[in-house]
Amino acid sequence: MANTSIQLKHSLVTDKPTTLNIGEPAYSYSSNTFFIGSPDGTGSIAVGGRFFLDQQQNIFNRGNSAFDTANSAAIYANGAFAAANAAGTSSFANAAFNHANAAFIQANTAGVNALSAGVYANGAFAAANTTAVNATSAGTYANGAFAAANTAAVNATSAGTYANGAFAAANTAAINATSAGTYANGAFARANNSINANTGGTITGDLSVTGNLTIGGNTTFVNTEVLTVEDSLIKLANNNTVGDVLDIGFYGQYNSSGQKYAGLARPAATDTFFLFKNLTEDPTANALASGSITAANAATLIANVQAYSVTIGGVDVSLFTNNAFNTANAAFLTANTADNKATSAGVYANGAFIAANTADNKATSAGVYANGAFAAANTADNKATSAGVYANGAFAAANTADNKATSAGVYANGAFAQANTDFTTISTTAADHGSASSVAAFRVEANGRISSANSTAIAIATSAITSGTLGVTRGGTGAGTFTNNGVLLGQGTSAFATASSSTEGHLLTINASGVPTFAHLQGGTF
Repeated sequence: MANTSIQLKHSLVTDKPTTLNIGEPAYSYSSNTFFIGSPDGTGSIAVGGRFFLDQQQNIFNRGNSAFDTANSAAIYANGAFAAANAAGTSSFANAAFNHANAAFIQANTAGVNALSAGVYANGAFAAANTTAVNATSAGTYANGAFAAANTAAVNATSAGTYANGAFAAANTAAINATSAGTYANGAFARANNSINANTGGTITGDLSVTGNLTIGGNTTFVNTEVLTVEDSLIKLANNNTVGDVLDIGFYGQYNSSGQKYAGLARPAATDTFFLFKNLTEDPTANALASGSITAANAATLIANVQAYSVTIGGVDVSLFTNNAFNTANAAFLTANTADNKATSAGVYANGAFIAANTADNKATSAGVYANGAFAAANTADNKATSAGVYANGAFAAANTADNKATSAGVYANGAFAQANTDFTTISTTAADHGSASSVAAFRVEANGRISSANSTAIAIATSAITSGTLGVTRGGTGAGTFTNNGVLLGQGTSAFATASSSTEGHLLTINASGVPTFAHLQGGTF
């Protein structure tokens, strides 16, 4: 199989597991140490790992370093010894000889300690490669070797120091002279690179001024990409205190078929601001060129505008607006007066028409009433005779209607009896039919009468269920399909879920959230 290796318990943050089962392995990435459970199952024992390998390498490096330092110390000692012999009997020669002897002694000591460190290192390496029971002993040997190596390095360094001291004593004068030259060159360079108060200069680094900065002269150049000013109101024309002779504003330059200038300015001795464009002459003399304020040079302002007055072409537009408003109101009032008078005339005309029609109608009505009275007098006798004939007919019809009503009642009673009496003389007993586990069944005769009723137990074959999904609360799965080779997992009252995997070696395990999932077996963490 592809994944058959044993998975160990591990930790990224804990240096040592508190307890392990008997013989249980674990590895700490925090301390780079391999542990096994103690024989009684109450603790853990360090038996190896990257920590011990690094320690062995450190011991080896320390031993080599001590050996190299010892050799270097010996070289310095020989050099000092040779210098002492060449110097003769002078006080410097004696001092060099003493330093050389001390360096030789330290070198020998360093060599001995270096050899001792090697012995300890070999012992530690051998101990580390024994069984787990000797792991503690290996650590002890390793620590001893580490300490010995440090001692060797210190002694070797000390020997080198003595030898260097002898060498430095002879070269101190030259060093001091060189140092003095360095300082002199530095002072010379600093003096040459300072800004001259009379001729000026250039500052290439950042400059921070905590006080006020006053700049004289006629022109100040600011060559920056972003200009940030704390003041919310910008004051221009500070020296324009005598008369009103300067144009005040701001402008910028752009290229549109040549260099052009656009901006906003208040011409001297005026109370207006001119928004301009397309000027071809740079107003560097604090004044727009003569003839600049024209309609052709006026720029467009896109904004919402509120104004106390509006002047177009030298004419106050508000006067014309007010006059137009007043004229419109007067025309509106005149039109309303004419309309009211026309309406009033119509009302009077309608009243006259109604009065004329009323007189004519009354005359016609009087004639009608007169004619009616004459006709009524002539027809009264005829109507009396006809009334007797109608009365006799009504009496006969009333007798006939009574007979027909009686016959209808007989037919109605027969139909009622027929409707309530079955031809088979079968009757049913009053009862409730149907329940949660059964359905009501009825027999209906040809004449529409129900002749029997009962309850039938509900029994539905599974083949009869052809649509829908049976929910979990009714004993179903709540799902119509599942993943191939998946394991069903209950989800309370929700539809079943599946856990599946196609990876060789995966096992069904429980993750940190308590959810079953397929994964390679791991030893967990501590």
